[in-house]
Amino acid sequence: MPPIPPQHIWSAPPPGRLRAAPTVLAIALGIVLGLLSCTSPLDTAEREYQEGDRLAALETWRAVPPDSAAYAAAQERIAAVEAEFNQLTQRYVQRGRYFEDKGRLAESVLNYRLALRLEPDAEILDHVQDLVRILASRRMELHGQLRERAAAGDLSGARAMLQSLRELDPFWSGAVADEQELQASWRNEIDRLLAVGRLSFDASQLQAAERAFRDVLALDGSNESALGYLAFIDRARAEGAATQTATEAEIRAEGFYRNALGLEARGDPYAAIALDLEALAADPEHIGARDHLANTRARMNEEVPRLIEAGRRHYQREDLHAALDDWRRALLIDPGNAQAHDYAGRAERLLESLERLRDTRETAVGAGPGAGR
Repeated sequence: MPPIPPQHIWSAPPPGRLRAAPTVLAIALGIVLGLLSCTSPLDTAEREYQEGDRLAALETWRAVPPDSAAYAAAQERIAAVEAEFNQLTQRYVQRGRYFEDKGRLAESVLNYRLALRLEPDAEILDHVQDLVRILASRRMELHGQLRERAAAGDLSGARAMLQSLRELDPFWSGAVADEQELQASWRNEIDRLLAVGRLSFDASQLQAAERAFRDVLALDGSNESALGYLAFIDRARAEGAATQTATEAEIRAEGFYRNALGLEARGDPYAAIALDLEALAADPEHIGARDHLANTRARMNEEVPRLIEAGRRHYQREDLHAALDDWRRALLIDPGNAQAHDYAGRAERLLESLERLRDTRETAVGAGPGAGR
């Protein structure tokens, strides 16, 4: 093998060259760190704010010392974001009161707690603690009654307890299995009874049909099909006929109409109007629903200005849900009212914006260390 030429034999570089690489690396690292240090607290806080972590942004702005050139700008942003928090807090408190008045305690507690996360308040905290105790007691009471009635085969009673439990706390997982089992039994029994009733009705066995449909109403007092069939059975008897013929759409429309009459008799004309509309959607030729709708709207027309003004007062107090309820009722009476339509549209858009802001806020609160600061 020929000897390796001297120029191909590796030799260590002079000591100075060994020191050169770390020196270059240090310089480069220093430049990078210098660039990073150019990011001001204002920039950092603004980035945190844009990412949805407003609490972290506030802390960053508050950390700017008074002798800093950025102090005035930081104080300005603190004031603006604290005003946002105050407004959002008031919205949550309004929502808490709204749901509490409706007996929807779990939703009420949720909104009060969101308000407390933004701005601690001893009075609200005491109220929330009272509501939590009431909620837990009432929930256990309703769940116990639900289980007792289901075990006794009282499906209609169990269903009533389930509905009350849903209104009280739609988030509670404790009754999920019971609810699923009850709903399956309830639905199967209603379907069975409706099938028996239809067969009896088609066979002109009106007494058997009536019995089956009344059993349906014991489980579901507003079942449109059962109410519709019973109305046609009553009509057949009044006319002395052995049977009646009707399409399923006509029967459902009649059921919606009967529910509308019942709701009006119980003092809820707004829900009655909504069901008249359901009846006409099922059967546009339903004379009873059409006449009842027209008469109810004519009788209540003078309520429209009052509802619009009531909605305005709720809106000025930042109670958007109550305002929207009023304007939607006005539109049930007078669907072409431009003012109510405009106000309701604005309130809906504002509520959508607040929901997005709440979602962002909740994400920030649960996002980790920055959220809990």
